[in-house]
Amino acid sequence: MKVTTSTGYSPDFDLDLRTGALGEHLVGTFWEDLQRTGTVEVKVDRGAAVTGNHYVETHQFDGAAWKPSGISTTKAVWWAVVSPSSLGFLVVRVDVLKVLARDAPQRSQNIKSARTNASTGRLVRMDAMWRSMMREVQ
Repeated sequence: MKVTTSTGYSPDFDLDLRTGALGEHLVGTFWEDLQRTGTVEVKVDRGAAVTGNHYVETHQFDGAAWKPSGISTTKAVWWAVVSPSSLGFLVVRVDVLKVLARDAPQRSQNIKSARTNASTGRLVRMDAMWRSMMREVQ
């Protein structure tokens, strides 16, 4: 008897097993990268839950000039957006986020104070990060 869910998905053990193995390989690669390089860019984004956007900094004003920063200078392979509640995080490869950021609206944070520099960046939709991660790769 063939089982089909309400979404049209038809379970297939062999296909699901291969997909699961790919997922395990990705998580293993992530941990290996962290152990080898120790680099993951971690951002706690307090506004993302309200706006649906993740602010990806590209440049920072140091008081004298605009300089590349954030995603423009990171050496990390992975980028993590962490919930301020510490209940979870979304991790995406930096190269994927760079493509999304390139096409996202530009914004600036014009505040320069003793605690922060002004910056410019891109507003990347959280759902766009999720969709990009979940897409099928041919």
